[in-house]
Amino acid sequence: MKLKDIFSPLARSVTAAALTTTLIAGAAHADVWRLSSMMPEDSFEGMAFTRFAELAEEYTEGRVEVRIYPNEQLGKIDTVLDQLRDGTIQLAPTQVGFLSQYVPEFVYTSAPFLFSDYEQWTNFMHGDLVQGWVDQVEETANIAILGDISALRRGSFRVMLTTDPMEGMSDLDGLTIRQYQDELVVNSWSHLGAEVRIIPWTDTYDAVNRGIVDGLTSPAELVEANRFYEVAPHITRTNEFPQAVTFMMNADAFAALSPEDQEALERAQMEASEYGVSLVDEQSLVWEARMEELGAILNMDFPIDEMVAKVAEYYDELAATGELPAGLMDAVAAAQTE
Repeated sequence: MKLKDIFSPLARSVTAAALTTTLIAGAAHADVWRLSSMMPEDSFEGMAFTRFAELAEEYTEGRVEVRIYPNEQLGKIDTVLDQLRDGTIQLAPTQVGFLSQYVPEFVYTSAPFLFSDYEQWTNFMHGDLVQGWVDQVEETANIAILGDISALRRGSFRVMLTTDPMEGMSDLDGLTIRQYQDELVVNSWSHLGAEVRIIPWTDTYDAVNRGIVDGLTSPAELVEANRFYEVAPHITRTNEFPQAVTFMMNADAFAALSPEDQEALERAQMEASEYGVSLVDEQSLVWEARMEELGAILNMDFPIDEMVAKVAEYYDELAATGELPAGLMDAVAAAQTE
């Protein structure tokens, strides 16, 4: 009897079915994590997330697959946080201040003109006060932090982009400026004299282009990827607040992983963050020249000290009425480096 006769159509069918079952079982073994991003894929954040997805699959040996949905494809931030809390998605890397909808004190992690530099802010974020807020949000909303809360620096500094030049504090009077839903940020800019409009990030370009607002604020390295310079060519350095991209995640999804895969994701977050920071550093070296090449008009010497002093008046008002979180200013002062 010939081999081809032994390997009959029925046998081939059974073998094929077994192979298909094996492949399906292997695919089903992968734990799919959905990652929602506000940013374009070609931004430094987008590239860092892609690196994270690659490393997560490599380090878990295919047991965790990260699927990225950029440009707010899964919804605006409030919707995304609800999905994260409920486990519809597993990751939403962005600034941690958005967690203030669950623990209000988180607004102070992005308090305008309160921190002198990134090092002070990082020390503050790693301190007992903020870590207590992190524990509260996990208990309240089932949202935890993957890896280091401040590892992926979101740009080298913050800027304000406007349709007209900004030369001093008086130019802020009546300026309509785009902001996100954050009462502290809104009130701080209002105290500076601006008129604030709450607009989703992905709608900002169109809002400036249509004259709904006169400008916006942004990390410096996100200006080009979002093409904001096209509609708001006057770029003013403000150093408003240090900022990081925090990997917020569904706590139950992480708890369900094996210790080995938990460690693998933490390693992937660390290395992807290092990669993202390297991109920021590369861009910062040529950022000014690149912006001028694109037609932007830069003001790197805006009187920031005047803005700091003006917003400090607002913080004093909050302190006088007992609205500041207990221990906040002490924690800020303790985080200051010499």
